[in-house]
Amino acid sequence: GIEVSDDRLKIERKWRCHPATAQRMSNEEDIVSQSHVLSALPTANDVSSDDFMKQLGHASQIIPLLHPQDGDELLTEDESASLLELLSRQLGHSDGIRGFFAVYLTSPESLVDEDVPSLLADAVRSADTKVMVPLACMNVIMPTAMSSVHKDAELIESASKTASSGKKILRLLKGNEDVVRNCKAISRVCQGAEGGLTENGAEDLIEYWERFFVNYKYEEQQRSDIALAVSEFC
Repeated sequence: GIEVSDDRLKIERKWRCHPATAQRMSNEEDIVSQSHVLSALPTANDVSSDDFMKQLGHASQIIPLLHPQDGDELLTEDESASLLELLSRQLGHSDGIRGFFAVYLTSPESLVDEDVPSLLADAVRSADTKVMVPLACMNVIMPTAMSSVHKDAELIESASKTASSGKKILRLLKGNEDVVRNCKAISRVCQGAEGGLTENGAEDLIEYWERFFVNYKYEEQQRSDIALAVSEFC
């Protein structure tokens, strides 16, 4: 399984659920033109090897190019291919995936646009599902749980929107065997069931997600909400 440190998950959770994140990113993106951002993108080596914290910065440079606004210069075919290669490199390892989606799922573009950009969809679908799927599931689980943990209405709404964005990404892989197996295991954990799945490796997945839920101290309400959130993927 994929081991994710508590510190990094806490950083991601705060980043995803903080209501000021989207506005701050929007203001920063307005400062530079699309063409300037393209010339200042990180290198393939950067996105392939940099740690989680640096991946957050890389993501903030890449995301505006995935959602061109009115008046932005459209990418050429060669530029689109280069951007896809760069994004695929970033989504090729866990630090890159976590860093990218910690920013993307709270970005104005993700929260407003109904459709996932084709370049991002292609990069997600081409990623190693053994790495991508558990993290994509976490991107649904964590904000879903925070929706019932928060008391402030604005934070609840922010967490709910982030969970919806996470679902859009997971739907790109809907029907994939790893998605089905992980979501079934998550559902079993939410229901308090142990074992009972006969597929090879299912018990290991249940144990993996049970440790995750215990680590975050998800209680009955959170587990109920999470079970509902993943039900469409089982």
